[in-house]
Amino acid sequence: MTSNFDNRLLDAGRRGLRRKWRRVAVSGALASMAVGSVACGASSTPSSSAVTSPKSITIAFVPGTTTNPFYISMEAGAKSEAAKLGVNLVWQGSTTWSASAQTPVVDALLAQHPSALVIVPTDETAMKGPIQQFVNAHIPVVAADTTISDTSLLQSQITGDNSLGGKQAADTLASLIHETGQVAIIDNEPGVTTDDARQSGFGQEIAAKYPNISIVATEYDAESPTTAASQTAALLLAYPQLAGIFAIDTPTGEGVGTALQEAKAIGKVFAVAYDASAEEATLLKSGALSALVMQQPALEGATAVQYAYDLVAGHKSEVKSFVLLPNIIATTATANDPNISKYYYGV
Repeated sequence: MTSNFDNRLLDAGRRGLRRKWRRVAVSGALASMAVGSVACGASSTPSSSAVTSPKSITIAFVPGTTTNPFYISMEAGAKSEAAKLGVNLVWQGSTTWSASAQTPVVDALLAQHPSALVIVPTDETAMKGPIQQFVNAHIPVVAADTTISDTSLLQSQITGDNSLGGKQAADTLASLIHETGQVAIIDNEPGVTTDDARQSGFGQEIAAKYPNISIVATEYDAESPTTAASQTAALLLAYPQLAGIFAIDTPTGEGVGTALQEAKAIGKVFAVAYDASAEEATLLKSGALSALVMQQPALEGATAVQYAYDLVAGHKSEVKSFVLLPNIIATTATANDPNISKYYYGV
């Protein structure tokens, strides 16, 4: 679990960078510069046209979906940072999680030729082509949350530590079930890099540390709380000795918690879920969810906008090729602690 001191360091560092950038902007040091590839080896370079003020910069931001509480919090962070920097932010996405829904949005934004693109790729393979078109147009691309398999197309990747989050979920669930029993995983769908990392981290940790715990099933709910709830009910019937469930993301956590509540399985089957929507927080407080692995979506969004600005404005030395943000673990016992609840999405 990340300490408050660590988070203060992150916040202080970001404030320091912003003050530095303000001084650069006020002094009129923004000039015509060609920004080359950063450490991640991206092959594209931003346009070399002169940037005279932040107002001339437009950052297109495409979330995974526009309705998921995680991305609503990400939007708040991105908009706040864009306002501080004085740049234009175009937030546009689909209400459904799929490459087929996201691709037309990305293509339409390309036609507007923004200064930079920030994107949450909905599929690591299918979104390579649309992103390649931005690279071909010399528009820098930053990935937030998820990524693509060909990371050479990206100037930066910003995400939570999903592999560690999966391991933290495994350790938390193992403690709740006294390191013995049957557990199941309910995931979104294969090919989502963040979810794949969580599932892999969870499985690795169970295999390495808990010989008396067995993973008896892995289900996929396609981002549907209703499907996750039905799958949970089916698992309870198929495995009467089921001790725990790892719910991989927000919709899954909401569905699993609701199903355990309806089955009156609270205290019998323990669930650890990813994320912290308002509904997940309520389920955590009731005990239907025993723990949450919470990310920092607002900070992800803000950092992505900062980096997109840097790439266009000529501050590429400020841009890291890969950023992992720490997770925060919440339990039913700590659910009302202000130091925990401040991380609930939308707060």
